[in-house]
Amino acid sequence: MATTKTIHPKDTNRAKRDKNQNDGTLFGEIITYSRPGDEHGLLGNMAGKMPIVINGRKVYASEHLYLCGYWSLNTDLHKQIQEYCLSLRSGTYAKRCTKGKYIQYARTDFHDFKHDWMIWVVWQKALQNEKFRTRLLSTGDAHIYEVVPKDPVWAAYPDDNGVMQGANGMGEILMMIRDCLRKNVEPTYNKDLLNKSGIYFLGERLTF
Repeated sequence: MATTKTIHPKDTNRAKRDKNQNDGTLFGEIITYSRPGDEHGLLGNMAGKMPIVINGRKVYASEHLYLCGYWSLNTDLHKQIQEYCLSLRSGTYAKRCTKGKYIQYARTDFHDFKHDWMIWVVWQKALQNEKFRTRLLSTGDAHIYEVVPKDPVWAAYPDDNGVMQGANGMGEILMMIRDCLRKNVEPTYNKDLLNKSGIYFLGERLTF
């Protein structure tokens, strides 16, 4: 039997949990990542050199494309904010600077469609980046966690007992995408919601 191991933020290798409890612990293999330089950091949105081309425009990383959803209305201001976001090479820097300067102009309904938007963004990353697909498929059937403190929606973080707390939204999406790649099918997301939301990227309305 494998020994129980607390998953700390800096531990990004594979680990085993032997607690079969309904409290956030897992039975089987788990993989974690926190930042781009980690062993499995390519799975995260902050990972660079994973470009996505949307309507002919190259986006440096999936984090940039996700952020553009905040300012995706059809106005000159929102287009300028997207341009600013895309000009920043680091995903971390783009998130901090763009939100820091322009969060007051973000769409008030963004949280209504952000989960489906994120699925679409990560799916575009998978379709356009063989390196990402290969790394994701290499995780086998392991449970994937994005380990980040103070982000209970997209990530999770171990408590004092090593039990992961948080919704781990990114990990769940990555496992969904992994399954879709194996089956050669498109992930399930609310296309009607995204279409009705009127999401513009650099002045052009996206269709889903």
